[in-house]
Amino acid sequence: MVYDLQGKVVLITGASSGIGRATAIEFHRAGSRVVIAARSKDKLDTLADELGGDRVLPLKMDATSEADRQSVLAMTREAFGSIDVLVNNAGWASFGTVQRIPMGNVEQMIALNLVAPIALARDVIPEMLERGSGQIINISSVVGFQAIPRMTAYSATKAALNGFTTGLRMELKGSGVDVLLVAPGSTNTPFFTSAAAIDATATRVAETQYTPEKVGWAIVTSSRKRRSEVILTVEGKAITWIRRGWPRLADWIMYGVAKKGMPIS
Repeated sequence: MVYDLQGKVVLITGASSGIGRATAIEFHRAGSRVVIAARSKDKLDTLADELGGDRVLPLKMDATSEADRQSVLAMTREAFGSIDVLVNNAGWASFGTVQRIPMGNVEQMIALNLVAPIALARDVIPEMLERGSGQIINISSVVGFQAIPRMTAYSATKAALNGFTTGLRMELKGSGVDVLLVAPGSTNTPFFTSAAAIDATATRVAETQYTPEKVGWAIVTSSRKRRSEVILTVEGKAITWIRRGWPRLADWIMYGVAKKGMPIS
């Protein structure tokens, strides 16, 4: 059955730019009420002004902060009554080899890319189970299926998110609550320029891939069609397929991608 997005309350983390922003626009276009959350309140306000009307609520939130998460959930429920769809989009990467990347950066990636989605999912599941409907959409990455050198720690956080998504989907089977995974490939967003380059740069990785608008459209389409797992880009689908049968070949391919796209600086 198609999931009707008209009037649904959708909470999107990391919504101030890139994929999150594009996803908010698409959900709003589909008739949903969107709660856009991120640390950059000025950017959220700009997006809210662009969307206009009373179906958008911009809220400042650091997804790694328990206090911020609870505040946003409370304000969302106060404004709209409930949360129908949670989009765990907020994420961060720090490029660099395992030997050189600061542990503080690793811990920050784990906190934002893995712990925050788990915590938010735990917070919204009870109301979704009570209604017998809802969606949790986790935004992963192709590198969560096939790791890439110099993004090893980031790849690990997304692989863990994949595992969490699969397990939670099985736990909630038959409850009416969908648990979906969308894995973009390299996307032309501020993600790459904002990543702290330790011993590698990554400007060339993002030159020719999906636009955030295309990813946002894919996320909303996945929601509407209730697709459990979607891997984006031809290259992304190919490398995950190769990984299943020829893991050494997949490693060799991604080693070459890293060598070209993330050269040692």
